[in-house]
Amino acid sequence: MNRRVLVGLLLTIVVTSCKRFAAPTLVGTWTPVSAELGGQNFPVANFAGATLRLTDSTYEFAGDTGTYAVLSVKEPAKMDIHGRSGPNAGRTIPAIFEVSAEQLTIGYQLGTGERPTEFASLKGEQILIVNYTRVH
Repeated sequence: MNRRVLVGLLLTIVVTSCKRFAAPTLVGTWTPVSAELGGQNFPVANFAGATLRLTDSTYEFAGDTGTYAVLSVKEPAKMDIHGRSGPNAGRTIPAIFEVSAEQLTIGYQLGTGERPTEFASLKGEQILIVNYTRVH
């Protein structure tokens, strides 16, 4: 009987600790604050005030909608973005990301190259790095 009480208490402590120290979530609304493409500044004004809305598996950005799947959370975290409608319909975009409570950075491979391995976009590359801040 004491063993069951002890195991129950330990499970409660572990679950409570996990909730308190849970990793930041991608879910929310994010606004772009800076971007870089091909080694050059990409003005966020080009996004025309659009915000990125993420659920646990879908995205929407300026009429572009689809799904995403997190493949790995090992740094850099990896995701695949699958366009359903809008300019990326039918495309799969390999990406990397890092997220904190209020910041999100995504590195998108917009060309035919491999998934980015770091948050850098060198001259001639079609890697778009976007830094977002959480709206809510």
